[in-house]
Amino acid sequence: MWADTFILIILSLFVLTTFLSHALTWVHLLKRKAPIPPGDLPPISIIKPVRGLDQEAEENFLSFIHSGYPAPFEVIFCVEDRNDPVVPLIQRLIADTQDLGKAHLIFSKRQDQREIGKTINLMAGIKESGYEVLVLSDSDVRNTPGFLEELVCPLSNPRTGMVYACPVYKGARDWVAGLMALSVNETILALSSAPPFTAIGSTIAIRKDVLRAIGGLIPIRHRVGIDAALGRAVRTKGYRIELMKQPVTIVHHSSTFTAWWQQIHRWLVTIRLYLGPRYFIILLYGFPIPWATLYLFLSIYKEKSLQGMVLWGLILGVRLASLTLINLIFVKEPNLWRYLWLTPILDFLKIPLCVEAYINPYVVWRGKRYRVMPDATVRPVP
Repeated sequence: MWADTFILIILSLFVLTTFLSHALTWVHLLKRKAPIPPGDLPPISIIKPVRGLDQEAEENFLSFIHSGYPAPFEVIFCVEDRNDPVVPLIQRLIADTQDLGKAHLIFSKRQDQREIGKTINLMAGIKESGYEVLVLSDSDVRNTPGFLEELVCPLSNPRTGMVYACPVYKGARDWVAGLMALSVNETILALSSAPPFTAIGSTIAIRKDVLRAIGGLIPIRHRVGIDAALGRAVRTKGYRIELMKQPVTIVHHSSTFTAWWQQIHRWLVTIRLYLGPRYFIILLYGFPIPWATLYLFLSIYKEKSLQGMVLWGLILGVRLASLTLINLIFVKEPNLWRYLWLTPILDFLKIPLCVEAYINPYVVWRGKRYRVMPDATVRPVP
């Protein structure tokens, strides 16, 4: 009896938090704001840390070079290795758009082996930037109409120190890419109750005066999860962090299961370190379908299989309804429906992933392996 009660409590919490998260999320995101006059938009420097060739890299880069942002802007591509295969592509794009004069390529220099490649690229780009408002955007991000305008607008308020966007994955052509989309696209619900220092680093806007106030990126250059470390530093100085209403798009056609596992594992290790004890909440009701499956087995053992099947179907229905609503309102990916059948598989995979993130401190970023220390700093592993 106690096992039944415990599982029912967990599943009830899952259903309740799902409904509350949807309510809080859509109330925030569906609020209408007056359009920003183009003349009120600030000049911006878009910093793109790059390592390797992402899927549709050329289209991603061009979406920023030809963004149509109505105020002056520049795009600074930052690469660590001069032999990186992405360098010829960037050089060609700069040559092809030299009449615009908005794209530049610079190379970063590593000071020590503990530095994260993305962070030193950002530091190099910020040093060369010419405008006060910075957009720190990952190389795999695809710009969309109106995105930059909405992103930088809140920074006109001096109390707002940073703005970020929730990433959504689109364009899946195989089941692993579909699994990635399901894994990431429901993140928007978690942001409604996330700590106030939360920021997701796919694309962030920040002013230079805020960076100066926190000492720049140098104090956090050895930390995994540069977005969380930056968000915590910004909040410590009393600034507000805002989540923009429009998602940031990442076109992700295909992947391997190993690459998916390594990426989710790295994210969960980062989340565990910055959330602390709150990480265990994920272990309680972060994967409801396995809990419902356990209840079904207990019901069959007690010859109450109909009761267990009804509950299992209810929980699956809530999961699918939640993902469907997120896709309709926020993601708007027409092909995601083909991968909704992966939802139970994803819930079961979350269990070993969450456990591994707690016991395995080794992560992989862009082909490099690091050991993550308890203070969230990293040590490179040969």
